[in-house]
Amino acid sequence: MKNSRSPSRTDTWVGKVIDQFPTFIIGFFTGSLITVYGTLTQIDLLSHLNADPNILNFYQQLLGLSNDISEQNKQYRGYIEKLNISVNPNTLIIHVLPNSICESAISEGDRVQVLPPVEVIGQQNSAQDTEFNLFKQRINQIISDGFGSIEVVTPENQLAQIEINLLNEEQNCVRKPKYIQELEKLLEQKKWKAADQKTNQVLLKITNRESVGYLDEDAIQKMSCSYLRTIDQLWKKYSGGLFGFSVQKRIFVETENQLKEDALNRYDPNAYIHFTDLVRWIESGKNGKEKWKNYNELTFSLEAPEGHLPRLNQLEKGMKMESNYQLFSPNALPLSSQEIKARTLFFARVDTCKL
Repeated sequence: MKNSRSPSRTDTWVGKVIDQFPTFIIGFFTGSLITVYGTLTQIDLLSHLNADPNILNFYQQLLGLSNDISEQNKQYRGYIEKLNISVNPNTLIIHVLPNSICESAISEGDRVQVLPPVEVIGQQNSAQDTEFNLFKQRINQIISDGFGSIEVVTPENQLAQIEINLLNEEQNCVRKPKYIQELEKLLEQKKWKAADQKTNQVLLKITNRESVGYLDEDAIQKMSCSYLRTIDQLWKKYSGGLFGFSVQKRIFVETENQLKEDALNRYDPNAYIHFTDLVRWIESGKNGKEKWKNYNELTFSLEAPEGHLPRLNQLEKGMKMESNYQLFSPNALPLSSQEIKARTLFFARVDTCKL
């Protein structure tokens, strides 16, 4: 009688190979392989994995899948093609893909803040009105209208507003944290002096120099282009193009002041005086000699000359004194090497940010 025994695992070459490994390792690997393959083909679970790129990369290599996280993001039901961003449906964390118009406005770890739907008397809200679905409704409305804003919460639990504009030629997103919104309100109300002082506070905020109280050379050179652009746009918007960093930088360059790396070594006092004269930060005294206007003597209205504001009169405070500067003009105007250095560095940064 023939033995009806099923062939043992060692009867085949596969079995001989498998026998080299303990059973628990085989089970672990097989189970992991099946589980991982299943999770990577499910959009929502892939979103969880994407929260840790290292984990995602490990499993992708294990299965021989593409390691292009950008392409994986586009598979999410939270992917928004028009903005080239994706939102994790479970955590509501925003992931910005390369070349997104919101690349400079959305920071790592930003989470969508969704307002609850308005309850209508006698009408129940749908069970499908999850935060993610409400976000989709909001973003679809923005795309339909061409403009709008969403609220985000930073990992530090700070609120910020992301304004989206798809109507202008340069489609863009603008980040407006609470302090930027406060600045905008002052500008909208034409409170120019308060707005100038607020602008100085905002610059300290975005460079983490609030506790110090002034900007140094390194802080100026590393200022966020996104925030500088936002502040500049707000000043220009509410002044009708009269005020703003980019307006001042243009006048600075037109008066033959230099923005190159060696500009401070080739400083021309006459060029700087010409600039300060055009923006009316100086005036002629009764004796015919030029003098600096006191801060309270500035013109905080739309009657001011082009580029008059923002003044940022504390900009020079963190600069070291330069001994090789000519500190008096032909008309006996005392010049501060710290003022000249700070203003030159600041406008160089504005220029680098392409404002």
